[in-house]
Amino acid sequence: MIILGMVAAFILTYFAYQASGIQFVCLLWTGILIGFSLFHARFGFAAVYRQIVESGNTEMLRAHMLMLGMAATFFAPILMFDIGAFGTGPEAALSPISIGLVVGAFIFGFGMEMGSGLAPASLYQAKGGRSAMLCTLLGFFTGSVLGAFHFGFWNESLPAGSETSLATDTGLGYVGAWGLQIAIFALIIVGTYIYKKRKRPPLLPPLPSATSWRRIFFGSWPLWVGAMILAILNAVVFIVQGEPWKLTSAFTLWGSKLLMGFGIDVGQWQYWVSEDRLAALLHPVFQDSMSVLNFGVITGTFLSLALGGLIRFGKIPLHIAALALAGGLLMGYGASVSFGANIGAYFSGIASFSLHAWIWAPMAILGVYTAYYVGKKLNLASSGKG
Repeated sequence: MIILGMVAAFILTYFAYQASGIQFVCLLWTGILIGFSLFHARFGFAAVYRQIVESGNTEMLRAHMLMLGMAATFFAPILMFDIGAFGTGPEAALSPISIGLVVGAFIFGFGMEMGSGLAPASLYQAKGGRSAMLCTLLGFFTGSVLGAFHFGFWNESLPAGSETSLATDTGLGYVGAWGLQIAIFALIIVGTYIYKKRKRPPLLPPLPSATSWRRIFFGSWPLWVGAMILAILNAVVFIVQGEPWKLTSAFTLWGSKLLMGFGIDVGQWQYWVSEDRLAALLHPVFQDSMSVLNFGVITGTFLSLALGGLIRFGKIPLHIAALALAGGLLMGYGASVSFGANIGAYFSGIASFSLHAWIWAPMAILGVYTAYYVGKKLNLASSGKG
């Protein structure tokens, strides 16, 4: 498996270089580093809110605030001074405020909890969690394309506002917007420590690790290390690509191209017309920078799993597979109609000082909590009922 992953990495490097030279090679390997870091830091975007509601643990939430604070600190000068490589200029991850944003973020959050098993992580993994994640991925892939098909209804037919930057549209400027966001992150961190002192929640379970240099490749990293590395790598993506890291748009592109292969004219969908993405749809996938980046993320994650001997799958109970598939479908659909998911809307959106990201985040969290309590009430994860 390790050899297969390395071969895939070098083949992808060749195609990336053929498509756009050193720029895409840099993007691909930045993506590989992102995938490697996500795995070794066990850095979850879905798990953070599940941990809070299940056990009250807020360690990962503090890591998220560190990551967002560092990313905003890097993004501010990039945007202020128009810093870019390979002739690119930075374009912040700004999106309009719309009905689709609100509804889609809630649907995404609901699906994220549903796709994570509607159960504590230990129970989910015991029931074949890695295999179930393939079902979640398939659902996400399908849902993102369906969301693109309905994009026009949610964001064009219904009332919608314009893109709003906390830096350039409020009079705060980048320094003021940065200070405001840092203050919010700091307040959240202080709040988690107060909560921790009062509730004394259990610590996160220990993760497999290694000693000395082996920890880099085979062990688990502290959450704060993962947070810092991901913030740095997203800033690198921003400089090299001209846009920060986004994930859903690549899935939507791949699925739409697949439908085009079956003769479906997806180019008429408002998702592709109004969002000015037709060029990506019409050109080969290796000419799309976001796709190359996410090929790297997938490859980096695969290599990390292979190095750890963790590429193995178990039998999944039918109801867990159904929940994972349905959760992924909702995640993909919600992400497409709400201009992104945990990466594009939350991570990159907040770091870009976009107002839409501050609406997306609480609506997604509300979706997570709603799904958790619905699942707990109906006991969906521990039985085949429903």
